[in-house]
Amino acid sequence: MSTFKITKKDLSLQALESLIDECSQNQKLQNDKEVQMIINTGKKKIELVKDFVPRIIPLTHCKLNHPKDVRILLITKDPSTIYREAIEKDDSVKDLIKEVITVKNLKRRFKGSKMVTLYHEFDLVVADYRVHHLLPKILGARFFSGTKKIPFVIKMSKQVKMRGEKLNEECDTKYIRAQLKSITKNAYYLPNQDNCLTIRIGNIDKQSEGDMLNNAIDIINFLTDPTKTPQGGIIKSGIASIFVKTEHSASLPLYEAKTTKNNQKRNYDEELKNFKL
Repeated sequence: MSTFKITKKDLSLQALESLIDECSQNQKLQNDKEVQMIINTGKKKIELVKDFVPRIIPLTHCKLNHPKDVRILLITKDPSTIYREAIEKDDSVKDLIKEVITVKNLKRRFKGSKMVTLYHEFDLVVADYRVHHLLPKILGARFFSGTKKIPFVIKMSKQVKMRGEKLNEECDTKYIRAQLKSITKNAYYLPNQDNCLTIRIGNIDKQSEGDMLNNAIDIINFLTDPTKTPQGGIIKSGIASIFVKTEHSASLPLYEAKTTKNNQKRNYDEELKNFKL
């Protein structure tokens, strides 16, 4: 059983405040809104299979987004008639999903510059679990090289397939809506075999510094708690450091296992100013 524990007082509010202040004053950072935390496990690697499937991290203090705040693309298997008709009849889901595209149409309609347009058109991509494994080859590195637009897995219904059994096609819109709410309001991580995880903790325009720290604690507790496996409890040997940054900013230490000599206070504002964009 892991005894590793980080509390809110262990995290540097000053680092987060300096980062957000710099984003508001530095013209080169004014379009940076998403705040990420980078968890470093030191010499001990996480060693998870990189399967391109985002894992949800439940947040208890504040939600990151609401489904209505983001433009959602749903990718389904062929044919899509049953899904389109069910979604069209349910206004609560119809308002959330901006477009439904089948794998077949995705291959046929979106190539080259059109794939770039698709990337910028939507904030969130979700895909039927039966076709998700096909998407790395179809969507390519633009969607899968980072974590920003990597497609999430959803199920179109609560049906459980038994071996040798053929399921009837169903579309449970209430279940789809519940999954979209979970994806948008919570944090997530992508499994990898390295010693770092990059996870979004908030948006400068939506969450306060306190909210972001609370989200960071939720994330840390989930990832280090062995009772949360298999989704959580993946960090088994403690955390060496945690940094915060935006897309183009310098990284500032939110937490360091080893303090600086004589507990010397770091000048975070100076570190940001010296960072070369």
